[in-house]
Amino acid sequence: MECREAAEHIPTYIDQPGGPIARALDAHLRTCERCRGELDAHRDLQGALAALATQTIEPPAWLLPATVDAVRSRASLRRRLPAAREVRHRLADPRVAAAGGAAILLAGLATGAVLIRGRRRRRRRLLGALRTAAAHA
Repeated sequence: MECREAAEHIPTYIDQPGGPIARALDAHLRTCERCRGELDAHRDLQGALAALATQTIEPPAWLLPATVDAVRSRASLRRRLPAAREVRHRLADPRVAAAGGAAILLAGLATGAVLIRGRRRRRRRLLGALRTAAAHA
């Protein structure tokens, strides 16, 4: 086992020290000082995280009022938005569907016009360059 592969398996080795990978990693750790240091660093990190998980951290005094204000503003925003049932009802109206279809059709036509105009401009530029090249030749 190489150091790169050993480094990938160290976190699993700490959590589950048995198995074929653990045996191969044990053999590598006996000969590699750098990977033993990596294993120690992982164990220290795991210990620090375990100690941190048992601590109670008090939130700052401003956090609760700020959270309440944020929830209230979101709730007032939701009250202003139409309900899903109302939106579905509006979308089922054939006039709305026709207007949406017309908007999509117009957007497609505008896109096509822009693409065609660009193609014509490129074609004109190419023909102009060919004429200039032919005139200089």
